[in-house]
Amino acid sequence: MRLTRLSTRLALAVAALAAGPTAAQDVLPNLEYALVDGQRLRLDLFRPAPAATPPAVVLWVHGGGWCAGARTPLPADVAPLQADGLAIAAVSYRLTSTTPDCANANGATWPAQIHDLKAAVRWLRANAATLGIDGMRIGAWGQSAGAHLATTVALSGGSADLEGSVGPHPGVDSRVAAVVAYYPPTDLLNLGPDFATPPTNRPDLVAVVDGPGQPHARMLAFGGAGEGMGVLRANAANPDPPWPARLALAQSASPLTHVDVADPPVFLLHGTADLTVPLAQSRRLRDALSLAGVATTYREISGLGHVPPGGAAAAEARTWIRQQLEPAALFGDGFEPASAAR
Repeated sequence: MRLTRLSTRLALAVAALAAGPTAAQDVLPNLEYALVDGQRLRLDLFRPAPAATPPAVVLWVHGGGWCAGARTPLPADVAPLQADGLAIAAVSYRLTSTTPDCANANGATWPAQIHDLKAAVRWLRANAATLGIDGMRIGAWGQSAGAHLATTVALSGGSADLEGSVGPHPGVDSRVAAVVAYYPPTDLLNLGPDFATPPTNRPDLVAVVDGPGQPHARMLAFGGAGEGMGVLRANAANPDPPWPARLALAQSASPLTHVDVADPPVFLLHGTADLTVPLAQSRRLRDALSLAGVATTYREISGLGHVPPGGAAAAEARTWIRQQLEPAALFGDGFEPASAAR
């Protein structure tokens, strides 16, 4: 049944392409990219007006604390990419809660989310010709929890333990060529303590964020009573089970862990008034990327909370990712930047 439905959707896409180009943008909705434990994982592909060459693709990863959120509607900062000549693949992934209000933690835990997103990249790349896109030019964009995931996709290229086996295209490359990340959690173990650092300056929130029931702790299956990141951090040096394995899982889920010289260019944006993800999280990732020699554009927006910036900052981010995905900006393999000087 899964293969039949997938084949039917691809057949419809082929028929649309065979009918010849139109002058309008279009969308291919509800494309199934994988089936996991009975759950159909889908994406919507927003394609620009036809051009002489297939468009690059931006994988849009929604936020929502890993427990909620939806892939559409596209946010105002991202949607104009379609008119700018890029395709947008708005993707769903497994969440930690089975209800939209995040009332439980009965959903999927790490690394399910990253396995899903890498499967989506593989699916797009494997079906690029049918979909009318350029599978060699794929970038990612996310905000909040979605930025955490998009950044992890970008920084963990070649990491076998995060590749997973989701979807029908094992062996297809899941790397992306660039990422835009709005206010991402980057160091999950220190998310709580970072609330006490300037400019956030909210030490009263440290114990709350370090405690049970928090979204990042739930994602790591350690958010129950008597659990939380504070407990895990207190046992970071404890050699007895289960602490080494739990610590390794938290590190695996932190983009900061995966920084190395081979990473693609990164656009980081964070507001100084963010009380959901402390600014220190982006600053720490910025510093690590710089130390590793990764091409990084970093923007702090004074007074901005945990919301997209819109306006000139968003326009800059769109221009940036469009430039990163231009053919001249990439090596022949479609992943590594032609120059680190940006």
